[in-house]
Amino acid sequence: MKLLEKILVGVNFESNSEDTLRMALVLAHKFNSEIILLHVIPELKGYKIPRDQIRKRAIDRMTSLETNLKKEGTALVESIVRFGNAYERIIEYADELDVNLIVVGSGDKEKKYPLSVTAERILIQANQPVLVVKRGFRPSIKRILCPIDFSETSRRALGNSIHLSKAFDAHLTVLSVFEPLLSSYFGIGRTPGESKEKLLIQRQQQSLDRFLRGFQFKNVSWNKVIRRGKPHEEILRMNKESKPDLIVMGSSGKTGFTRMLMGSTTEKVLREMPCSVMTLKERHLFRFPLQKEVIDIEMHFERGKELLNKQLTEGAIAQFEHCLRKDPFFIPAWEAMANAYSQMSQEKKAKKCQETAEYIRQHLWETKSGIQNKVEKVE
Repeated sequence: MKLLEKILVGVNFESNSEDTLRMALVLAHKFNSEIILLHVIPELKGYKIPRDQIRKRAIDRMTSLETNLKKEGTALVESIVRFGNAYERIIEYADELDVNLIVVGSGDKEKKYPLSVTAERILIQANQPVLVVKRGFRPSIKRILCPIDFSETSRRALGNSIHLSKAFDAHLTVLSVFEPLLSSYFGIGRTPGESKEKLLIQRQQQSLDRFLRGFQFKNVSWNKVIRRGKPHEEILRMNKESKPDLIVMGSSGKTGFTRMLMGSTTEKVLREMPCSVMTLKERHLFRFPLQKEVIDIEMHFERGKELLNKQLTEGAIAQFEHCLRKDPFFIPAWEAMANAYSQMSQEKKAKKCQETAEYIRQHLWETKSGIQNKVEKVE
């Protein structure tokens, strides 16, 4: 069962493409993933271009890249060449091919804002996790920084960060930032004071500890850091101190005009591009697909327990849900789901699953047993 099945790589033949391919290779080797290379030839309106010649040259270069990747030990490689708008085509193929991850370069030129327009638009519009590779990336993942704000997207980012850390034996830093109270809140010219500041730190620590209860850091080298200040500034400061190879962040996925404004913490960090950055919205990097050929309930239940022991709770829940689709009265699956949701600190869902298990045990099982006994007596 592949947790990271498909990686779509945007290739533009510029120098940053080498860094992008190296990162894709690192991930593909670790997770035995398929790499899909996509090069988009821009349409030039008002100009007649020798499309066939340009396309042939591009295909030749892509074939060469494909051959080199296979020499590096990546067995599953596919290359695609298309005309059109780069970010639109990348998003289109990411959806069509149902990829786990989109990998693109940050941009080729050194400039004040190193994030390219294409990468920025992909980050804004793609549903899949997106990894933007910083120019000059070192081909290893030894340190990961995961800023959190207690939201569902940051919960998703941390869960995937933990799995990445385990896979690469990388050190993980979990960063929580709280903004100082404005002096205007206390009156003009007044400040919160030392006692108020300590109370703020204490509350942030409590919130962080509650948030982290839903995760298991077994066999992970990690630390947690609390900072006071503007989130994006503290993230960038932490980046300078810990020098991570990768920052993993949740992204809100705004819509409409606000989506075009680079105003969120994630987007402000991406503007600076301090290192390679991965963003996650509604989809996880790692998936836990049900194996269609296996329909036996016990097989899925055992697989779910195995995933739960590895703290891969969402994958475990998918297995237990499959059991319940086959048999809604299978109490062990309801109880196991309650355990999984409890690990995720989703206590309402955990309580509902446990109550369902108890109801089946007290009412439906007893009723079914009684009916069965009556049938046996009649016979």
